Amino acid sequence: MGASALECAHQPPLTIRSVRRAAVTLPLIWLMGVNLRTVIFGIPPVLPELRHDLGLRYSASGALTSIVLATLGLGSVPGAILGARFGARRTVTITSVGLGLAAAGRLLPPQLFWVFAGTVGLALCVALAQPSMPVLVRRWYPQSVPRASGIYSNGILVGNTVGASATPLVNQLFGWQATFMLWAGIALVGGVLWAWLTPRDDAGPAPSRLMESIRDRRVWQILALFTFQNIAYFSAATWLPFLLRGQSPFYVSLVFLCVNLFPLPVLLLVTVLPWSYPLSSAFYVAAGLMTLVGSVGLLLGLVQLAWLSGFLLGLGCGAAFMAALALPPMVAGDESQASAFTALVFFFGYFLAFAGPILAGSIADATGAITAAFWPSVAAAVLMAVMGLVVPRAMSRAPARGPGPAATSAPGPK
Repeated sequence: MGASALECAHQPPLTIRSVRRAAVTLPLIWLMGVNLRTVIFGIPPVLPELRHDLGLRYSASGALTSIVLATLGLGSVPGAILGARFGARRTVTITSVGLGLAAAGRLLPPQLFWVFAGTVGLALCVALAQPSMPVLVRRWYPQSVPRASGIYSNGILVGNTVGASATPLVNQLFGWQATFMLWAGIALVGGVLWAWLTPRDDAGPAPSRLMESIRDRRVWQILALFTFQNIAYFSAATWLPFLLRGQSPFYVSLVFLCVNLFPLPVLLLVTVLPWSYPLSSAFYVAAGLMTLVGSVGLLLGLVQLAWLSGFLLGLGCGAAFMAALALPPMVAGDESQASAFTALVFFFGYFLAFAGPILAGSIADATGAITAAFWPSVAAAVLMAVMGLVVPRAMSRAPARGPGPAATSAPGPK
């Protein structure tokens, strides 16, 4: 309560201009988080039909997810450099429009080529935009960084949920091509609204702090956890539709709701409790154990209990993702360092995790059993729990640098 009262005491007075700005900008920050994920999480649910129509092998199907992870990683550092050179808002504006165009481009002929090329393009646009978002949150809401960051994180989680859960129904009614057009259209609308309504307040070129930040041990501690939760989630999400093939569309949608939507109320409750969950060893260990139990259930092929396994896996991975995403702005001292921390965590975290889905596909090809594709999720869940014993304690001893908001404010609701 003391931290909350102190934060409220430092809030600037409300004005018509500030209220109007928040009423416009905060929803667009949330929508940007949604659009940065729906186009990605809408891919795994349609992989079985896409594989059939395009004549892909299992390993090639898994590669569609893996190249997304690799591109998200490889594009993060250039994204931080572009944001520092051309301005954070301008970078997000251009890449958000490009995201919609690339997502729609997956339907161009010859489709076998453009499905992969468009997927790389949309993932690159997401990667280039992500390091600039913490900069804009800190710039536009310097006295409310935790809450504004929470709105952005909520948009990401909702994008995960909508992309993964609504896609099977749209696919069943209209086909997988329609799902590509749906998410591309929403992304284009969001990009246009962002360009039109967000404040035009980019500053001049700023120095990049990537080389300084790469030597900071805190970055490596965060990205280890981020990597393992990525492997666990993306490997399971990629091959879950194959495990559920032959089940009713309603049941498939239910399972994906359990993976992505139903954990959200629990995660929201975690963020409003008066404790620093990103620095808690017990939090990460519990997240790893839940992910492990869910992954083992899928490995055993318990299709009728896939909803429960999916819920545990989604809750564990979502909790670890939420905490890992909160750490860079919490420990960074200023906008530039927040961007550098975020870029490096995304770069290494996604790049190292890209092998998960394609390795799972290779295991399925070698064994002839779809259930074997969940071995990478099991291994990553164990490593998540192990890292939970190390990362939070090391993080809690590492002081934040500089007097920035993330260093001085108590964690707020996400």
